[in-house]
Amino acid sequence: MEIPRVLRAQLKEYEKAGFHAVRIEPRAGSHFKVWYAELPDKPQIITKNANSFRVMKNTISNYRKLLRVEAT
Repeated sequence: MEIPRVLRAQLKEYEKAGFHAVRIEPRAGSHFKVWYAELPDKPQIITKNANSFRVMKNTISNYRKLLRVEAT
């Protein structure tokens, strides 16, 4: 499967924040289902069109919140 360039850039930013994609599955339109090693039982739906810095920052914050909930 060919991963779009903008999605690869997003995943690179998420990886810098500590979230490593282990599986990516295309969904409808510009959306992808992504499984992260840190959140194995909670796949996330992301869009390749979310290339704004603020969107990525908010997404990383949401992923961290999910980790905290799992830890408790």
